[in-house]
Amino acid sequence: MSSYFGYVTHYPSIALSVALIIVLIYTIYLHLKIHKFTSGESGISLESIIKKNIESAEQIKKTNELILEHSELLDKKVSHSIRNAKVIRYKAFESHGSNQSFSVALLNEEGNGVIITSLHSNDRINTFAKPIEKYKSSYDLTEEEIQVINESKKEHGISG
Repeated sequence: MSSYFGYVTHYPSIALSVALIIVLIYTIYLHLKIHKFTSGESGISLESIIKKNIESAEQIKKTNELILEHSELLDKKVSHSIRNAKVIRYKAFESHGSNQSFSVALLNEEGNGVIITSLHSNDRINTFAKPIEKYKSSYDLTEEEIQVINESKKEHGISG
């Protein structure tokens, strides 16, 4: 055993040459592997694939920004449009008439719109329209009109 170490210590250039050859072979092996990896099976280089993916990701980002802008515009428009029209039918006069009277709430998500009420009796029909702002009216509201406003609030996700 001591003769082996003695041989290495007297001739270090041989040991270093063997180590250098091993490192050189391993470097060539890695170089070939990287070349194969970057050129791909169809000859397309990894760099061109990465560039295409980056360009595609940038285009997707631009498209998403446009979709977001459009979505925000639609949300704004929808919040101002009438949604979930509610109707209550009732008998306005106990002594005569039938269940032909009604109140309709036509409100947007902010509670702005109109209540249309039609009162039917045997000899006449009266129709009223009352403006509504934030689920309130400057005019006196009947029980049925308050009820139809409250149903509309519930549909818009507002309690009370």
